[in-house]
Amino acid sequence: MFLVKIFMCFLLTHVLALRPATYSGTMVDFTDPKVQGHLDALVRMAQSCVIKVRATPKDVRAYFTNSPPITRSGQCFAACMLEQSDVINHGKVNRDLLIHLASLVNGKNSRVVRKLHSISRLCLDSIEGMSDRCQLASTYNDCLNENMIEFAFPLDLAEEAVRKMPFHLTQPNLPQELRQSTF
Repeated sequence: MFLVKIFMCFLLTHVLALRPATYSGTMVDFTDPKVQGHLDALVRMAQSCVIKVRATPKDVRAYFTNSPPITRSGQCFAACMLEQSDVINHGKVNRDLLIHLASLVNGKNSRVVRKLHSISRLCLDSIEGMSDRCQLASTYNDCLNENMIEFAFPLDLAEEAVRKMPFHLTQPNLPQELRQSTF
């Protein structure tokens, strides 16, 4: 749900531009050049995180389809994405930065930013007392995803992002169809 990082966050994947939807079920115009630029940055960040945490195709698919991760590497993939955007730094969520990043794409008074302002605070409660960086980031991200469903990543774009990941660098025994990577 959240389309994030690098001026977006893994989280910003869910809080991108609020314009007439071109995909069914979403309120984001994924054809907008500004949004496309953020998506490209998000994919580059994800490629780096795949290598850093040795994420699997299932881990990345879960992230991009806003599903809770089912593996430790999936949780750590979410952590990597949020840390690369500085939304999480040393185990602390920077809500102000998250909201600022969302406002760059959506505008300060947009519906996305207003909703994110309250939801991001609610999600802080879900991670209170957590010290494990992967669990903390994953839980926070899951909370955002569950509460901002209308900004979801369309499945076809999620699958396209997964196809661009360099899994062949971390998992040499993957089937050929999953090894393809377009950089």
